[in-house]
Amino acid sequence: MNETVKILMSRDGLSKSEAQSQVLRFFREMCEDIDAGGDPFRWENEFVDEFGLEPDYFEDFIFRLA
Repeated sequence: MNETVKILMSRDGLSKSEAQSQVLRFFREMCEDIDAGGDPFRWENEFVDEFGLEPDYFEDFIFRLA
């Protein structure tokens, strides 16, 4: 997730705090949904839409769930 934060800072001009906040909000929402039976593959699409990054970066988020 740190790589996503770094990209948001450099590409989008966000401060570290802003980028971390956006990433953590997304991660919390994803965890809550998946814990309630949500589909992780849906979140991969949400990730691409939200951050404009390749799905490869989403792997970091999924690995943190394990």
